[in-house]
Amino acid sequence: MDSLSCPSDEELRSRSSIKWSRTVPGVIAADIAELDFLTAPAVSAALSEAAARSDFGYPDFSAGLSVRVAERFAWRMQERFGWSPTPGRIQLCAQIMQGLSCAVLAYTKPGDWILTHAPTYAPIVHILTQLGRRPLFCPPCSLRDVSDLHEAMDDAWDGKPIPMVILCNPHNPTGRVLDERTLEVFAEFSAAQRGVVFCDEIYQDLVHWPARHCSAGSVPALHERAVIFTSAAKSFSIGGLRCAVGYFGSRELYETYCQLPWHLRNGASLPGMHATVVAWDSGGEWLAALRAQLVRNRAILGSYLDRETALQWQVPDATYLAWLSVRRPTGGGDLPGFLLLKAKVALQAGQSFGPGFAGYARLNFGTSEKRLHEIIRRLEQALSGPPA
Repeated sequence: MDSLSCPSDEELRSRSSIKWSRTVPGVIAADIAELDFLTAPAVSAALSEAAARSDFGYPDFSAGLSVRVAERFAWRMQERFGWSPTPGRIQLCAQIMQGLSCAVLAYTKPGDWILTHAPTYAPIVHILTQLGRRPLFCPPCSLRDVSDLHEAMDDAWDGKPIPMVILCNPHNPTGRVLDERTLEVFAEFSAAQRGVVFCDEIYQDLVHWPARHCSAGSVPALHERAVIFTSAAKSFSIGGLRCAVGYFGSRELYETYCQLPWHLRNGASLPGMHATVVAWDSGGEWLAALRAQLVRNRAILGSYLDRETALQWQVPDATYLAWLSVRRPTGGGDLPGFLLLKAKVALQAGQSFGPGFAGYARLNFGTSEKRLHEIIRRLEQALSGPPA
């Protein structure tokens, strides 16, 4: 089995990517959702071979590598998640938030209300507001208890027309996995609205047993009105290579989306497509090693949080993200600011995930056990004093 390798803090800080390059020496970056591990050797080798050939030109989106990406996506959905994408309804783009931006433009109009869950991945809200749409937030219970979901959605909806629902499943930042019944409820709601459900499924490979990923494509009630985007970016630590795959549950959804200018909705790169195909073809053992390591890391972090009186969490079913909340007052309510100052650990601020989450923070545990133990040591030391 491929083993994982994790560079030192100094090596990570020498990179150009955002997570570590902007942290000063002495601070551990645990905020941005990037893995600290070196990517799968098969992916690195494929990119080195492409570099040796100077294979960095314009992609052919009518044949060749782009077709292989679509074929491997369809095979992977059938093999791993039990549903079969219809051929001819797949589009490539650079990243999922680009796909979401295009979907908002294709299926809604300025001033429309769009429903998503709270907390929500920060770029979702930015996209909606910058495109002149108005976000509505379904309360956190929609991520926990389907029995309360109808009431929560009714409260958020309040009679407004909702042409689009946006789901992130598995969920960022909580790590929750939406089951089939929950997806059916969103499908019923969207059907009554004659709307579309956009599903960001980028963390689908990182669901921890016994939880199971239920793709929107596998839910009969949802499939035909779903727009599903995913990528190898999170699972194989290749986010900067820019390749995502979108699937459209009906011919009408596909054709409406494709009416947007091609240069607006595309942009996948040759290196990204190379890396995606190799990751999905040959990265299985590396991915298995990563999943096992994340389960161990989750247990290590959970053992600490179970005894930490200042913080609490709900154990994530998926991802490498821990959604922390304050159990007792700490740092005047600015948990990330307090921990950056006192522990030299950078976390993602809760308020970036929506209104009402100032007392929260997201911690990335996708790192080595050694670094995770150091993060915990620093948190424990910083939080051991009297409440601030």
